[in-house]
Amino acid sequence: MTQIPDDFITTLVAATEEVFETMVFKTVSSQPPVDGGVLRPRSDVVGTVAFVGAHSGIVAFYSTTETAREIAGAMLGMPAAEINGELPDAIGEMTNMIAGSFRTRMASHGPAWVISVPTVMVGANLDIKYCSDVRRVLCPFTFESVEVYVELVLTRGQP
Repeated sequence: MTQIPDDFITTLVAATEEVFETMVFKTVSSQPPVDGGVLRPRSDVVGTVAFVGAHSGIVAFYSTTETAREIAGAMLGMPAAEINGELPDAIGEMTNMIAGSFRTRMASHGPAWVISVPTVMVGANLDIKYCSDVRRVLCPFTFESVEVYVELVLTRGQP
């Protein structure tokens, strides 16, 4: 189905589930992964963390603004309606934790990767376009009747 190794996908899904349970205090249900570029999630908030090492690429987190407020509120113990300037920091931390957990879990397959600081974009109908040849897989998750997405992007020329 996807050009990304299955163990990468299962590791990313497990990392995302763990972060939601420990940071957001919510259980997420993973849906079948979608091969890159086929589905673009509706997203107003996108967090990214790049990584380099034996493999290089990006872990990206996508959500709507409303969902991002719910996540930030749960992380900070605040009502979602009161979340304002904290939203980028909370989503950045969420993305960083997912990428960090993914990185740590993948270290059992070889040398540890280096990850970047998170970047968060807030806007309307955001979509990430890549200027180089990459492999992509989008992992959808649901919790409390909303969807979020975590994408793994690997540069070509790597196993």
